[in-house]
Amino acid sequence: MGINLEEVIATTADNLEGSLGHLFWWSIGKQTISREDLEDLLIDTGVGEVWLPNAIRPVDAFRRATSEVRAKRRTTSSPNVFENFLIREVFSDKRTVQRNIVVEQVDQDNKQLGYKADKGVMRLDKEYGTFSFEAEDPDVVRICEEVEHKFHQYRDYYGSQQVRAMIARISSSLAPTPVRRNGVIYFIPRQMNNGLSNLVELINRLDNSEAFKGPVVNTDDNVEMVSRKLNDHLDDLLEQLEGTEGLRKDQVRNLITETNRVIKDFKNYDQIILSEKEELREKVTRLRSEALKAMQELET
Repeated sequence: MGINLEEVIATTADNLEGSLGHLFWWSIGKQTISREDLEDLLIDTGVGEVWLPNAIRPVDAFRRATSEVRAKRRTTSSPNVFENFLIREVFSDKRTVQRNIVVEQVDQDNKQLGYKADKGVMRLDKEYGTFSFEAEDPDVVRICEEVEHKFHQYRDYYGSQQVRAMIARISSSLAPTPVRRNGVIYFIPRQMNNGLSNLVELINRLDNSEAFKGPVVNTDDNVEMVSRKLNDHLDDLLEQLEGTEGLRKDQVRNLITETNRVIKDFKNYDQIILSEKEELREKVTRLRSEALKAMQELET
């Protein structure tokens, strides 16, 4: 079913008063933001600091920064021999993590010719969250300095991926129903108008990000659209729950979480899907049964 936004979205105050809810879409662009600034934004926009992501652990920032080392250079001994700079974790306990920069010599066909295990040493003091390194080769020193810069950035700032995950969690609390199979555009029922307005303001105050909402006109066609999209989403969840054999445990848990969210949010659609309520209620009952079965299988 194609969606014509001009026909769906209300354009007058009268239509707005009787709207079913809103269509909502958003995108998060490249950015970094400190924990303090993000917390202030969550409070200022009314979304609430309860959605603030977990504090960034220095050890996670250290491993992320060191894992991004990608370097290669031509040797002076032969134009057909190259050195790849790689990272290996050699030690970790409650106080320290140590990762070494190792150098792998390869030919032009990437066949290994040699291996040097300790060209650079990078350590994290877990207690104080401090980074240190030891290296003599100028190229290795440069790599360590770049890693140290990234470590401080990753330790002190959330990136786009973390912010995007936070926004997804917040939007999931607004009883969303995907209007398109791949998400992108969601229907949010009118009971969630205040929360949606706060979220849209939050996203639009983030760097390189945008969010839009448009009220959905209360017409027979739009009621049918919402009912059909909710029905499609229930069918999709049922199909996934009935075929979890090839999924990882974390994927099954995520599926169960989404299913439980849809079951809990179904009440927000009571006044929209009057003509198909019983049919959809039966599917919700089946979803509850399949989710319970999937949970039991995880625990065995």
